[in-house]
Amino acid sequence: MNTQHIPAVIYKEPELFYEAKIREEILKRYNIAFEVFMAEQYSKIHYSELMEDDVDESLASRQRLISWINDNTRGKETRAGILTKYMLEHPEHFENGIWQARYFSYFVYYAKNLLTDETFVKKKQIADEFKKSFKNEEWYWKAVAVLGAKLLEYLYDMNALQTDIAKAYVRQIKLSRQLLKSIGKITGRVAKNFGENYGYDSIEEVREAIFAIKQSIEETFKQQMEMSYKIFTSQKEYRIYLAYHETIKNDILEIYKEVPKLPEQKAVQVTIMEYTH
Repeated sequence: MNTQHIPAVIYKEPELFYEAKIREEILKRYNIAFEVFMAEQYSKIHYSELMEDDVDESLASRQRLISWINDNTRGKETRAGILTKYMLEHPEHFENGIWQARYFSYFVYYAKNLLTDETFVKKKQIADEFKKSFKNEEWYWKAVAVLGAKLLEYLYDMNALQTDIAKAYVRQIKLSRQLLKSIGKITGRVAKNFGENYGYDSIEEVREAIFAIKQSIEETFKQQMEMSYKIFTSQKEYRIYLAYHETIKNDILEIYKEVPKLPEQKAVQVTIMEYTH
């Protein structure tokens, strides 16, 4: 038998070779599952669909949460937000420029630690507000959704997503936002021109009618997106996601319970039996 083209590691240490290959495939599956999970759960046209405006006043608002997720520039100084700090501090979570989505639960844990750290948010009052907020399970899941949505869009702009499903979800969201923004400008001009040409006595009725039209268009966009997403359910990426859906939800829940597990630890514990299913 000619063994010239067989890598030495196979016949010298076959068990180690195959274990490494299985581990590699399992990590790949977790990457796919986490990314599709994020895309399906968190891709919304408006962040208010993930966390509404009328949250308990004693809890952190969506606006405050997003303000710390994003960078903030004042004058010549820029304060790095959660996304930027995460990218800078964890380059090992990327391979060839592509984010390894199995680290999403770690990202949530990382964000939680930053938001409750007075040295990051600068004020004890803000840190305490986030500490209280993270103890509220309903608020926690909404915050995770906003964090996931912002991270997905950030990675999409960096060409750092790996699944076709996630790319399609975010692309559709961004396109819908652009179209709605354009429609908003057009309808605004229509209302302005109506007032100038026909007087402002009935301008409120015109604005209400235009708003109703815009809402109808937005609802149509959402329905079209929902229908297009159903196409993905037959794809291999989606089937992998379904196999790990409960594992992912439970993993994120562990962070709420203050018992985080790093994805590397979890992946090592996966059995060969799970891989073969």
